[in-house]
Amino acid sequence: MISTRVRIALHGDERGQALVEELIALAILALSMGIILTSIYTGMAGVKAKHQQVSAEALARSQLELIIDAPYSANPVSSPYPSVTPVAGYSVNVNIEYWRAFSGTFVSWVWNDGMQRITTTVSGSEGVILDLTCYKVDR
Repeated sequence: MISTRVRIALHGDERGQALVEELIALAILALSMGIILTSIYTGMAGVKAKHQQVSAEALARSQLELIIDAPYSANPVSSPYPSVTPVAGYSVNVNIEYWRAFSGTFVSWVWNDGMQRITTTVSGSEGVILDLTCYKVDR
């Protein structure tokens, strides 16, 4: 027959792990999973924000290119500049200010001194995403 000492040496200590050790291992695992999921969510939010920014910039540039390529309109209220068709989820607004040569300022009412400041604003579901400004001169 095998003695008790030999049996302990062959099979090792059979007491198992303590409850505290199991809880610590589970806590470490839960913390690791929380960090991984937070990182994934942050990355997805960053990609979504960058996608909105790129789409808004493309829309604003397209709108400004249409206006720059169009002939100068002394009164864009009665004869408006062309506009782009916005992508679903975005809206494009154009604001035109007029140069007053004798004061050197821009005003919001129609004034034809030959230069306009055109601001294109692209908005999404969260509000204004991008403002882009250019100038159009009567040549």
